[in-house]
Amino acid sequence: MHQVFATFLLVYGELYIIFSMDDNDFIKENIVGRQESWKKRVKHYARVTVSAVLFGTLSAGVFAILEPKFAGHFYEDEPETVRFETEPETAESETVEVTEPETTKTEPETEETPKETVSVENVVRDEIRKYQFSADDFERMNSTLQKVASGADHSLVEVRSRETANDFFGQLVKSGKSSAGVVIARTSGEILILTSDTVASDTGSIEAVFYGDKIYSAAVKSVDEVDGIAVVSVPLSGLTARDGQNIRTISIGDSSMIHRGDMIIAVGAPAGVYSSSTVGSIAAVSFNTISADGNVKDMIADIDIDPTYGSFVINTEGELIGWVKPEDKSGGHGYEHIVGISDYLDVIETISNGTEFAYLGLKAQEMTQEMAEARLPEGLYIRESIQNSPAYDAGIQNGDVLVGINDREIRRMTDYHEALKELRAGEDADVTVMRQNGAEYVSVHFSVTVAGR
Repeated sequence: MHQVFATFLLVYGELYIIFSMDDNDFIKENIVGRQESWKKRVKHYARVTVSAVLFGTLSAGVFAILEPKFAGHFYEDEPETVRFETEPETAESETVEVTEPETTKTEPETEETPKETVSVENVVRDEIRKYQFSADDFERMNSTLQKVASGADHSLVEVRSRETANDFFGQLVKSGKSSAGVVIARTSGEILILTSDTVASDTGSIEAVFYGDKIYSAAVKSVDEVDGIAVVSVPLSGLTARDGQNIRTISIGDSSMIHRGDMIIAVGAPAGVYSSSTVGSIAAVSFNTISADGNVKDMIADIDIDPTYGSFVINTEGELIGWVKPEDKSGGHGYEHIVGISDYLDVIETISNGTEFAYLGLKAQEMTQEMAEARLPEGLYIRESIQNSPAYDAGIQNGDVLVGINDREIRRMTDYHEALKELRAGEDADVTVMRQNGAEYVSVHFSVTVAGR
């Protein structure tokens, strides 16, 4: 810094000398062709040298006097360097100070989370109540739902069973049943339709009526009488090219993701006529509802449906999520039990391949904490051995504990489900249960002839 300041003053002195030259000398030195004597040159350079020495000495003295006063201004960068070197220590201390309050606040925040969620729901609900819906809002919503419902038209089918007979006068007449169906798959040779078992139980012929009143012959692939469903097929070879392109497979949704309040659309024949639709919402959801050979998700929908010809349920994405059982009609109060399709995909897949899904006929549940404390054996507690089922006919009773099927141990409902997939209708299965005998439970084996659903 000293050298920089001295150089500055030296340059300043040089400039002063140059600009202080006599006007005459300046003019003489710049006249073209004029010759100067060597004495004058020596004199000029000597004067410049002496002046430079004097100004250099003067600048050094002035800097020595003023440097202490201005030193703080020339070294402003030094504090930043010091702070930079101590930044890790500062950061560490700050981390400790910030971490402690966060740790102390962790538990209160976790406890208050449900309250915060409830409050947010209340705020949203209040805002919705305050919002004044216009006619345009309802028109837009209705238009969207109409598009979703109409989008399923090319996947919906009317399945008919046809029987011919002679009437009292000897005339040939046709009779039979009909039910709504939905296209669930397309293979290289056929179209598969999910429908009610009522139309498949008749001995007559089967026909499928597609969108636009296109009628084709169909055949029964397999029937699940326990769940009241069937799969029928229509050969692709019998369809025209145009009709084959127009028939679409519906997308399968995940019914396990349906929650209370979700909007649903019933298609098929909810109004008692085909190609009708209606809108409703899920009113209640029950998980792990005990059913034959498994647990299902039971859903109750706030929707008014005529169960005469069957209805399928789709979500607002147009995906199939279930159907309505006719026998579940609840007294005309506008509430229906919806069967979630996700609980029956294995069954539907099996019967779509022309085979029957194994059926034992047990309504069982996993052990509860109370049952474990009562020292019941580990397994599935049989709530009901369904009357006239294979398990019932073999002698399995209510209150038994299912612990094994063939070589597989049964501890959870998933174990039972996996065991059923390995069984085949008509085969004998070794079913092991624990039965109460006084104060103890004893192991009992049963040979059960597996039936098909």
